[in-house]
Amino acid sequence: MAPIQFGILMVEYQMMDVAGPLDVLSSSSKQYISAIEQASGQTSSISEKGIEIEFHHIGETLEPVTLTGNFRSQPTTTIDTCPKLDYLLIGGTSLEYRLSPSFVDFLQKRIKDVKILFATCTGGFLLASAGVLDGRHATTNHEVLPAMEKMYPQVKWAKKQWVIDGNLWTAGGACAGMDMFAHWVITNYGMDVARCGFSALDYEPRDINAKRVQLG
Repeated sequence: MAPIQFGILMVEYQMMDVAGPLDVLSSSSKQYISAIEQASGQTSSISEKGIEIEFHHIGETLEPVTLTGNFRSQPTTTIDTCPKLDYLLIGGTSLEYRLSPSFVDFLQKRIKDVKILFATCTGGFLLASAGVLDGRHATTNHEVLPAMEKMYPQVKWAKKQWVIDGNLWTAGGACAGMDMFAHWVITNYGMDVARCGFSALDYEPRDINAKRVQLG
């Protein structure tokens, strides 16, 4: 099976909004779990069940983007050269940030092609500003939900850890975003993979009701 093609839109996001979900995915990958098995001297078939994935960090250009903490990150591809994607993630920015017309056009086109468009924290705000949440159920950072309800009344906002509406998955905050991706891993790759990958992170995810998930 070909590796999953996973894109991240290089807006000026809060690092945890993207780094957390990507580590959840990376730690559940075949390569990572296999390395854990080799380092621990254990043999099992769990690594064979892991994710095969390639990440694409998509900028308008290949110029570095400044994120929170003054961290500068280099895109690996651009909106013009990005390959076909299976999944796309947009992290949250400050509410003063505005998507460029080219980013808006990219989102509006790619949502028709990807299996899931993910948003974490105020990434939901960015999707609403691009018009892709019109008439859909969604969430965003709970601290700004009242403002979002006024700014984008056409969106069916909900105060939940995460919301799934077709191929749109939105999470309420950075850590809720990690939990949303943990749910995706467990659903698609099973508890054995999740247990191995998440234990390496010393991470215990919460479910959609904010209750701890029993990994066993």
